[in-house]
Amino acid sequence: MRRRSFLDGSIAAVALGGAGLLGGSLTATFIRRKPKPATTATAAGGAPVSAPAGGAKVSVAVAAVPVGGSATVTDPASGDTVYIVQPTAGQYCGLSSVCTHAGCAVDAPKQGQLHCPCHGSKFDATTGAVLAGPAVKPLPRYRVTKDGDRLDLGPLQS
Repeated sequence: MRRRSFLDGSIAAVALGGAGLLGGSLTATFIRRKPKPATTATAAGGAPVSAPAGGAKVSVAVAAVPVGGSATVTDPASGDTVYIVQPTAGQYCGLSSVCTHAGCAVDAPKQGQLHCPCHGSKFDATTGAVLAGPAVKPLPRYRVTKDGDRLDLGPLQS
């Protein structure tokens, strides 16, 4: 009787543990945290960068986005994080932080890549192109225009 009770208890514990893992995996896959809407952006080093009040127009200082670096802003339409990058001097673009595989939020650009912590996809930090799957589509791009000493986040291009 003791042996049977032990086996039944062990099977129940394994089943509950498996259900917990499955639930956590599904939550991470289908629910991504949306950043709080903000009127400030963050430069690559974490320093705040001002954005205009009103939420309609998001901009950062040109100086906040060094060549090879990035600044983080929030898309006012979706609330998703967007990375403004400057891959070469004077060339700017915005890359969505939403992985095209399962919708998880990718990490900020580091060493020329954006990494998705959910399933390991990697994207080129200058173009958004897929470097390693399981994602097969590139990250959506935003238009970024230079207006004097400011960079304005434009509409989603793809």
